[in-house]
Amino acid sequence: MLAGIQNLITNPNIYNATQSTVSQVTTETCLKAVGRPSFILIDRQIDPQTKRFSAIKEFLYQVICLGIYLSVIIPVCRKGAYNLAKKMYKDELVFKAFPTTKELSKYYKMNHTEKAEKIAELNRMNNSGDKFTRENLNANLGKGAIEAGAMFGSVTGLAILAPIISHPLIHPIMNALFPDEQHKKV
Repeated sequence: MLAGIQNLITNPNIYNATQSTVSQVTTETCLKAVGRPSFILIDRQIDPQTKRFSAIKEFLYQVICLGIYLSVIIPVCRKGAYNLAKKMYKDELVFKAFPTTKELSKYYKMNHTEKAEKIAELNRMNNSGDKFTRENLNANLGKGAIEAGAMFGSVTGLAILAPIISHPLIHPIMNALFPDEQHKKV
């Protein structure tokens, strides 16, 4: 039992997931999408019809917000923060070596051997005369810019934008699911 737990918490994939704002927010939102409707459904003080309607509405709200967050807000904010950092730190080799967030994210998840191979490949393909090494390639600066954009997107996106966008979508879906019921009074 303890060995299984140790294997789980020392797994590199779990470590990488815990270092990502996006995976943390996604996990939290998925738990809310399941937990909140579940607690609404087990509440014995609420009318059964109202419970069902409220639980489905809460589930839809969480799922729509998560979809908006993952498909629009995070890509825009991560790229925006990375591009801003590239402009602010023009001479940093990390931005010369990895022009996009995808490339840096892949590099950041590599093990030491794979990183050494990637640096060797970057040096072979490099025409600018810069010599990339693990020491002068400040991957943490690039990763920090990506995570700062993700945190900004999490705060502004889930607190402000996603609710504004999701509310006009929820009511037509609820009307389609409950066409004959009087949920509009609830």
